[in-house]
Amino acid sequence: MNYLSQILFFFGAIGAFNSLILAFHLSLSKSYAKLENRLFGLFLLILSLRVLKSLFYSFSTEEPIWFLQSGPAFFLLIGPLYFSYALSIISPNSFWIKHWKSHIAFWVCVVVCLMFFIPFKDYRQLHKSTILPIINAQWFVYIIISSFFIKSNYESSLRIKWLITVKTSVLIIWAFFTFISFDYFVGGSIIFSTIFYLSFLFFLINKKITSKVFEKRKVIKSINISKESEKSIERLISLMISEKPYKNPDLKLTDVAQNLDISSHELSKLINENLQISFTEFINKYRVEEAKLLITTKSNYTIEAIGNISGFNSKSAFYKAFKIHTGTTPSKYESQK
Repeated sequence: MNYLSQILFFFGAIGAFNSLILAFHLSLSKSYAKLENRLFGLFLLILSLRVLKSLFYSFSTEEPIWFLQSGPAFFLLIGPLYFSYALSIISPNSFWIKHWKSHIAFWVCVVVCLMFFIPFKDYRQLHKSTILPIINAQWFVYIIISSFFIKSNYESSLRIKWLITVKTSVLIIWAFFTFISFDYFVGGSIIFSTIFYLSFLFFLINKKITSKVFEKRKVIKSINISKESEKSIERLISLMISEKPYKNPDLKLTDVAQNLDISSHELSKLINENLQISFTEFINKYRVEEAKLLITTKSNYTIEAIGNISGFNSKSAFYKAFKIHTGTTPSKYESQK
């Protein structure tokens, strides 16, 4: 390779390698244990491997090295993983997310069958002329289907805007690898590295946006609950289940404390220190669960009526609490039931 080729190879490779590190971090880190983060990590992992493989292929002048001998079969996972990631954000209770493992497992089986029955080293020309175009077509179909879901569930939020950015980036990368000849695959790696570093710098500078797009799992510190506190919590939960005081929109901390025959300060401390949440969050959790039950079983009620019955004193408070606890709106949850 001449100096220019070495520079191009280095820039393309360093972006793919750094992307692989980030992919492993999102896939394995306990802090990012939410499904959407795991799916994005897996998607980024497979996409990075494709970019890296295409980069090596464009500079391969002799018999392909071992990294290239597996062929393009595993590229079939890019589209399904991107699709699953998109739906995990816009429609987390949909059929496709509930059964995402089966969906991906199906394509893994297809990949294994291709690698076993039509190995790349024995059918190299077939893979280049037929199988790779089919894989690119499958990838494009998933992009289109994902775009349809994004459009039908569009809302002006950071996470949706991020999804649109990802979709645009994926479409650009797909177009490059689909329409550019093998000899110029290094260009796709350069584009991928550029997009990766621009996104990385943006999130590095805007940490508040990062925390909203890639939400971390809340780590609850290990605490020792006294037997007395444990009994009080059991009484509190029993009260919530049997009498459902949360259905009263004007419910106050003092009301619940009087039912338990303890002071308001003791009840507040009990919830904050042992459950790691505020009184309002505790009550809203039960209200949202009540609303979910009503949405599932009482189809004749309007969404606003369900919010009122569940104990919310306004539509905005209902929607906000429901989105926090479920990741979606009451209307979307109803359409997915």
